[in-house]
Amino acid sequence: SPDSVDLPSLYLKTEVSVEVGGRLVPASTALANFQRALHVITAWNPGDARPTREENERANSQLLDRLTAMRLHPVRALGADPDSDHAEESWAVVGLSDDQARALGAEFGQVAVFRLADGVQTVLACFETWERSREL
Repeated sequence: SPDSVDLPSLYLKTEVSVEVGGRLVPASTALANFQRALHVITAWNPGDARPTREENERANSQLLDRLTAMRLHPVRALGADPDSDHAEESWAVVGLSDDQARALGAEFGQVAVFRLADGVQTVLACFETWERSREL
């Protein structure tokens, strides 16, 4: 049953890539480039909802506006499921705290957001307190 799904583990295996120099590169490469912690947030598929691509893109555009209004400089990112062709367009930003990133994720109905720092990918729950990390 879906209830038995281990959400933290499911999210943790997400392969995050971030735009550097006009192309998406693996999180570890992006970190070497930015040399600062990155938070990766999406507005796609909030909670159990599965909106159309157009709706997802509109929500992600609203998230972009929100991040820009906070005087952040979002770059394109992607979160991909290694076990399927599912991927969600996202934004990577420098300059947020974990709490700010979680709050933004929650604002857009997200289960979790990602922190990339020091060679580690951490999943931070938006509506709960769990977090899980793995090395990149």
